[in-house]
Amino acid sequence: MKRRESIKLILKIFLIVFFVVTLGVGFFCYSVVSHINIEKIANSAPPREMEREVTDALDQGVFLKKDLIGLYYTWSESSNSFDLMVKERLNQGSFERKRDGIFTTEKVPLPELKSNDCEIVYCLQSRLSFEEIPSLLWRGLIGIEDYRFLDHAGVDPRSLARALWHDIKVLKLEQGGSTLTQQLVKNLFYTNERKFSRKIKEMIASTYIELKLKKEQILQAYFNEVVWGSFQGIKIKGVAAAALFYFGKKPMELTPFEASILIGLLKGPYYYSPLSHRDRLEKRASVVFEKLKELRLFPESAHKWTQDDWEKWGKAIKETAQKTHLRSLYILSKKERKQQTFSNYVLLNEVESLDKELKKKYNKSDFAIKVVRYRLDAEKQDPVFSHYSKYERSLERAINSEMHQVGSTLKPIIYGLLNIHGLSMQDEVETGVLNLKLTSGVWSPREAHSGLEPKVSYHTALIQSLNRPVIRAVQNFGFEKFETILSEKIPRLKTPLAEYPAQLLGSVELSLSELATVFGGFLRKACWEGFGAEVLNALSDPKTTTIRYRVGEKLGQMNFFGKTGTSNNGYDNWFVGFDGRELLITWVGLEGDRTKNKEFRLYGSNTAFLIFRNYYQKRGKLFNEMACQDSISIAK
Repeated sequence: MKRRESIKLILKIFLIVFFVVTLGVGFFCYSVVSHINIEKIANSAPPREMEREVTDALDQGVFLKKDLIGLYYTWSESSNSFDLMVKERLNQGSFERKRDGIFTTEKVPLPELKSNDCEIVYCLQSRLSFEEIPSLLWRGLIGIEDYRFLDHAGVDPRSLARALWHDIKVLKLEQGGSTLTQQLVKNLFYTNERKFSRKIKEMIASTYIELKLKKEQILQAYFNEVVWGSFQGIKIKGVAAAALFYFGKKPMELTPFEASILIGLLKGPYYYSPLSHRDRLEKRASVVFEKLKELRLFPESAHKWTQDDWEKWGKAIKETAQKTHLRSLYILSKKERKQQTFSNYVLLNEVESLDKELKKKYNKSDFAIKVVRYRLDAEKQDPVFSHYSKYERSLERAINSEMHQVGSTLKPIIYGLLNIHGLSMQDEVETGVLNLKLTSGVWSPREAHSGLEPKVSYHTALIQSLNRPVIRAVQNFGFEKFETILSEKIPRLKTPLAEYPAQLLGSVELSLSELATVFGGFLRKACWEGFGAEVLNALSDPKTTTIRYRVGEKLGQMNFFGKTGTSNNGYDNWFVGFDGRELLITWVGLEGDRTKNKEFRLYGSNTAFLIFRNYYQKRGKLFNEMACQDSISIAK
C-alpha cells in the first residue's frame, strides 16, 4: 500500500511539474511571438500606387552630369534605370551623349521618386514585391546560405547540430546554424549579441513565422528588410537600395557577378565593405559566383569580373562615398510629395555639398544653411520649397522665427523705396567721410572699398554695395519721412530711425520668410508694375555686381537680379536671387559660439551665392533670362 501511494505521489508531482513547465514554456513562447506582426511581414511590399501625374521634366537643350541625374532617375518609379532610359532615348533622338553626361534635344518628362519606406531615421528603403526580386538573387541566396530552406520549418536541425558541435569544440558561441528565416527574425526583432537565450527566442519566432507565411513571403520580407551597409551616414536597407547605391541599377538589371557581390555582402556588409575591405569582398564574391555557376543559375558564358573591373568599380564606389547625393536623396524623400522634384534634389545637393565643405575646412564649426524658394508669378505667395541643413530640427522655426542680420541685402529695398519716391539712380552722391551726431555719440559709416571716386552715381553705389551713399540718400530724403515708409516693410524697426541709422546698412534682423516677403513685394512691383525698376535693372547684370568674380562664364552671360549680404564679421551671409519668375533666398551662417571672434573670411559671394549659381546650372532647366515685360501676368 505504501509503495502504491508513493507511486501515486510521484505521478502527481510529475504531472504538476509537467503542467508548470508546459505552462511556463507556453507563456515563454507566447511572449516571444506576441509582438510579431505577421501581417506587416506578409505585406512587406505594399501595393504600388497608381501612376501619378508627372510633375517635373528636363528642358530641351540642357546638359546634365550622369552622377546627379542617374541616382535620382534610378530611384524613381520608372521601371528602368538611368542607363537603360538613356539608351532608349538615344535611339529616339531625345539625347546626345556627352563625355560625363547627356544633352537633351527635346523636353524629357521625369517620373516621381519612389517612396522611402524606411521607418527609422537616416535610412533609405523601397520595398519590392516578390515578383520584382530577380530569381537569381533569391535562388542564389538559398544556395549559398540555406539550401534546405524550402524543406525546413524555420529551424534546420542538421545545421544546428553542426554549429552546436563546433561551438562545443571551441568552447564559445561562434556558429549559429541560422536559417534564412532566423536571419530575418534577427534583423527584424533582435540584436547581433551572441546569447543562448536570444537564440532560443529566434528559433521560436522563426517556427511561428514559417507556420503563418509562405516561403515567398519570407523571402520577400528578407530582401526588403536586410541592411546592406551604409553610405554618407545613410543606411542602405533592402535590395532596391543596395542595387542602386552599389551599381546604379534596378535589381532586375543586375548581372550575375553583381548579384554575387550583393549576396556576398549579406554575410557581413561592413566586414566585406568595398570601401575598407575590398580584398575580402573580392574573394567572397568569387566564391559565391562559382557556387551559383555550379548550381546553374546563369549561363556558363556569364562574365566574371577581372581585376580591372574591380579597380574601376572600387574607384566609383569611393567617389560615390565622397559625394552628398545619397544624403540629398534621403532628405528629399522626407519632404512632401509635391516637393520631391529633380530641381529640389539639385538644390539640396548644393546645400549639402557646401555644408560638408565648410565643416571640413573650418574644423567642424557649427555652420548651418537655410534656403527658401518662391514663385513670384504665382497667385498664391507661399514658398514652393524650404530647407534647413539641420533637418532633424524644426524647419518651421528655422525659416519663420529665427532672426539673422540681413546686411547689405537691405540696400535694394531702401533704394527701391527712394526710387519710387523720386530718387533717380543716375543722380550722383558723395562717397567721402560722413559723421552723424547721435545721442549715443558720433557715428561714421565705414566702407570696405578704398580709392573711391569723390562722387559716384547711386547706380554705381548700389552695384558696389557702398555704405555712405545709402545714408546720404535717406538723410537727403528725410529720416523721419523715410522711417514711416520703411516701418511698413521692416518689422521691429528701431525708432527714431535718425538715432539708429546703422539699420539702413543691414543691422536689422529678419527671418528668411520675412525677408522673402519684403523682397517679394519689391520685385513684383518692380518687375511687373515698373515701380523701382531702376534698382532691379541695376542689379541684373552679374558681371558688374558683387558676384562678378564668382558668377562664371556661362551664368555671367545671363540677366538676373542678385544681391549679396554679409554681416557680423561673416557669421551671417546672404544671397537673394530672382530670375524673373523664381525668388531664391539663401542664408549661410554660424549658429554656434560667436564670442570667439574666429576669422572665417566668409561672404555672401563665396557661400550663399554659390548655391544659387550651381543650382541654376545643374537643375535641368533653361535659364529664364529675366525680362519683366514678357513675364506671365500676375493675378491681381
